[in-house]
Amino acid sequence: MEATMSAGARGRERILEAATQVLMEQGLLAATTRAVTGLAGVGAGLLNHYFRWPELRATAWTAIFDQILPLQFGGHDDPRAAMSHYLEQAFSADEHVFWRLWSEAVDLARSDTEMARALAATQQRAQADLTRVLAAGCREGAWTLADAQATALRLGALYDGLAGLLISGATAMTGADARGHLRAAFELECRTGA
Repeated sequence: MEATMSAGARGRERILEAATQVLMEQGLLAATTRAVTGLAGVGAGLLNHYFRWPELRATAWTAIFDQILPLQFGGHDDPRAAMSHYLEQAFSADEHVFWRLWSEAVDLARSDTEMARALAATQQRAQADLTRVLAAGCREGAWTLADAQATALRLGALYDGLAGLLISGATAMTGADARGHLRAAFELECRTGA
């Protein structure tokens, strides 16, 4: 019985890993169960045994952002260094796939309750992380602001909007331009100390 459970856990994990890879390569909206089962080397019946497609897609998407969110502040405990990393790394070319996955999740969440739950939970985590860094900077005198949570909401919304513009190609804006806008918003929100 123990060996069967271990094989089952391995099969489930293999399907999840394949789904994550398919999302990274094809995007959230283009991903299919056929692509996942082909990459995982399993049949549709096994995939359906472990997951419903909306659940698998949302779980794989969440797994991607579970790895990405901790990196946005570069592992820095110091709020100045963490915020500097956040602002300097924003909109780098290697993040394009993540902007696309985020944007597609927003679109899909309108009609997919599994994705709506995953997006809401991940958004709350990102908001809480940014709020913590902003509040820590206030406590340490790195900057002052009236409300860390409200500032985090505005900065996060600007980040998402700028990423959307970059993805769409609707403007001639570059990643460096977008970083400049995000930095300017941070400086307007947070009065830095000497």
